[in-house]
Amino acid sequence: MVKSLDIKLLARLGTLGQLEIFLQVAKEGSIARAAEVLNLTQPSVSIQVKKLSEVFGLPLYEVVGKKLKLTEAGRKVEEAGKEIFEVVGRLDDELNDLKGLRSGTLSISVVTTSKYFLPHIMAPFCELYPGVEVELNIGNRSTIIDRLNKNLDDLYIFSELPDSLDIVAYPFLPNPIAVIASKNHVLADKKKLKWKDIEHARFIMRETGSGSLFGVQNFLKENNYKMNDVITIQSNEAIKHAVMANMGISIISAYTLSNAGSDGIVQLNVEGFPLLSQWEMVHLKNKKLSTVAQMFLDFMLNNGRDLLPMKKIERNVQSAIDGHWGV
Repeated sequence: MVKSLDIKLLARLGTLGQLEIFLQVAKEGSIARAAEVLNLTQPSVSIQVKKLSEVFGLPLYEVVGKKLKLTEAGRKVEEAGKEIFEVVGRLDDELNDLKGLRSGTLSISVVTTSKYFLPHIMAPFCELYPGVEVELNIGNRSTIIDRLNKNLDDLYIFSELPDSLDIVAYPFLPNPIAVIASKNHVLADKKKLKWKDIEHARFIMRETGSGSLFGVQNFLKENNYKMNDVITIQSNEAIKHAVMANMGISIISAYTLSNAGSDGIVQLNVEGFPLLSQWEMVHLKNKKLSTVAQMFLDFMLNNGRDLLPMKKIERNVQSAIDGHWGV
C-alpha cells in the first residue's frame, strides 16, 4: 500500500512532463540547451522546473557564475527521476509484449570502430522487430564511458573495458590492433621489426580518449616504449588516407583495414603486434535491462557471429597475427 504522504506527493507532482524537463536540464547543465533539445522556449522550461521545485519545497539548482549546478535536492530528484522513467519504460515494454507487440526503444552507445561490424547485426534485428526504435550513439572510448557512468543507455560496446565501473561484459568478437603503413613507406618491406625500429617514425593516431589509443598506451607503458613524433586525427578513415599518402604509420583496429591491400596499406610485422583484445557488450551490473534491451543482447550473442562474415573476419584476424594483413 502506498503511504498517504507518498499519495500527496504524487498528487502534487502532476504530470511526468515537469520531471522529464528537469532531467533534460540536469543532463545539459543549461536551461537554454535543454529548451533547444526539447523544442521549447527558455521561459517555458524555467517555469516548469520552478513548479517542480515548489512541489518539493527546495531549490533544485543554483547558478554559480554562469554555470547551472544541481543542489543536493536536485541530484536526488535527478536520480529518482531516472529510476522512474526506467521503470515506466520497462512497464511499456512488458505491456507491449502482453499485447503481442515487439516494440519499445533500444538505446546503444558504441565506440567508433564498432560501426564497421554493428550494422551487419543491427539491420537483421530491426527487420525482425520493426516496432523497435533504435537510438545509436557513436563516440570515442571516453565519451562512451561517460555515458555508461551516467547510465544513459541500455547497452554499450567496447574493445577496451573500463576498469573503474561495476559492469557486466559479454565478449563476442576478437579485435586485433595492427601497425600499418603505406606500401611505399621505407619500413613496408621489412620482414621483422622491433619497437626500436619504428619508434622514431611519425605516428598518426586517434585522439586521447579513443579505445585503440588506450590499448596502445597500455602496451607502451608495460614495455617502457615511447612514440617520439605523433599526429592526432579524430577519424579512422582520415587516418587511413593519411597513411595511404605516406604521412606516417599508425596503430589501429584491423577492422578498419578490410580493403587494406587495395588501398595501398600494408601491415608492419612488429614484435608484440597485433595487440589482441575483444569486442564486448556491456551494461552496469545493477542495471535491469528492458525487455527490448535483453532481446537485442540475446540476439547479438546468439546470432551475431552467424550474421557477420566470420570466415573473412577470422581469416583476417589470423592474417593480422601472422603479420600479413592486406597481403
